Amino acid sequence: MRREKVERHLTYRMDTLSSSAIDMANEVYTQCCGLNVRELRVLRLVDDNPGITFSDLAAETRFERSLTSRLLSKLIKDGLLRRAIGKDDARQFNLHTTAKGRGMCAKVARIAGELEEHFLAPLTAAERDALDSCIRKLTEWVDGGGREKIAQLVPKTRRGSASKT
Repeated sequence: MRREKVERHLTYRMDTLSSSAIDMANEVYTQCCGLNVRELRVLRLVDDNPGITFSDLAAETRFERSLTSRLLSKLIKDGLLRRAIGKDDARQFNLHTTAKGRGMCAKVARIAGELEEHFLAPLTAAERDALDSCIRKLTEWVDGGGREKIAQLVPKTRRGSASKT
């Protein structure tokens, strides 16, 4: 199949690289921990942010709310996370890792370190630093207003403005 033209596009290359890396990591995590990358993202975010609410967790994972809810339910059922009624607002639940969940996070941290070393093995130390810097800079740009700048590229008729005909 001819992909040369599409492979020139940054978003295509980033997406395919991310998908391939996640697939490789999923194999390792599933075999070693019985959890996939998405489940582990939820678990680790809760562990890093004790008391986080569902809304904040969904925003941090960047998953759809329904997916976040399913992942959360599985982790609670597996005894890795627990819900507690919010102290400040009884309508909200705060999420916490259990002792079993904290143990899993420690195990995953070791595996993640090894995986990262394997993923980055083709790069020199300077290239690793440059990659990290570029990813950080691009993330800050997108999250800090880049989305609005890119939206300006969309013709006004497609942005929801009424066209004058």
